[in-house]
Amino acid sequence: MEQGDKKKKEEIKSFLKKVFRNTGGQNKDQELLKTYLLDPRAEKMIKYILWEQWDHIELKPIPKKEVNSERILEKIHHNLHIKEWHDIKNSSFYRKAYKTFAKIAAIFILPVIIFSGWVIINKGTAIEKKIPYAEIHSPLGARTFFSLPDGSSGWLNVGSTLRFPVRFTGRKRVISLNGEGFFNVKKDPKKPFVVNTGRFNVMALGTKFNIQNYDNDHTQVITLESGQVVINKISNNHKPLRVIDLKPGEQVIIQKNTGNIQKKYVNPEDYSSWKNGMLVFRSDPMDEVVKKMSRWYNADITIKDNELRTYCYRGTFKDETLDEVLKLFKMTSPIDFKEKKREKLPDGTYTKREIVLFLKPGYKQLKN
Repeated sequence: MEQGDKKKKEEIKSFLKKVFRNTGGQNKDQELLKTYLLDPRAEKMIKYILWEQWDHIELKPIPKKEVNSERILEKIHHNLHIKEWHDIKNSSFYRKAYKTFAKIAAIFILPVIIFSGWVIINKGTAIEKKIPYAEIHSPLGARTFFSLPDGSSGWLNVGSTLRFPVRFTGRKRVISLNGEGFFNVKKDPKKPFVVNTGRFNVMALGTKFNIQNYDNDHTQVITLESGQVVINKISNNHKPLRVIDLKPGEQVIIQKNTGNIQKKYVNPEDYSSWKNGMLVFRSDPMDEVVKKMSRWYNADITIKDNELRTYCYRGTFKDETLDEVLKLFKMTSPIDFKEKKREKLPDGTYTKREIVLFLKPGYKQLKN
């Protein structure tokens, strides 16, 4: 081999290594590569260099943490300049060179395809299960605004807890609620929004609705403001069974013990006004009134006289203190109250307020 040919061989060899390693300038290398490929005088030399380099390619396992299939494929496409080579596809040498390059590329592509498939089949479920969850708790006496990873938002009422993944994966956006929450769901027809509440779940798309589902309540109440929801019962094998659909202005009351369902028309805002700081009683029996007030004001409120438990009270309070509400009770109903003295604890705080409701003297029989 003459000195000039030897020098040219080393020049081409160095250039091809640079192309394979992707360390050269893009425009400059593209033009030079075309020049070499289209030069019949360089055909034999390039073919010899390519086969010489074949034996030096090491097929070592790729560490999992370093595998990025998309990035590798992008590099291969970039290095081979496939799109550019189509412009010179009439060249017989092009076809030969391309076959050689494709053979080299296959060495890189096959391990990537095999490894990626193995990850998808064997690791996909495991990765989903490892997605961390977040939990929001709204303490007694407070209401809490929340925003979810998909852009949905809402409010948690007093003493409520919401649990959700830090990102939604799979075919559904699934969260869990214990207590009461108002939801403004971002629409996504391909991925329904599901609120699990124990034995039932509420499935929606772009919707506004309220769910009341406290552990110590005998009922679960779902009220739809806009959109549409589907209520499913969770069977023993954990499969959802469609129970009922709701349209705007409809409310469903589910008896937890029996599973009985009652649907009726209501003013939805009456059942979500709590998020605006309003405590509303709609001719509720005093048992329910006391339960709501205890949560709302973080106080222990009890009823002394059994006759008072079935007495129904109607009223709306906005930003009133517990003392103001109790005074209104006393002024507008046969109800009186007494408060126990609070005790100071070792840490300097005081016990919860304890209030007992009873019938005013002279009221032997209550009329609603």
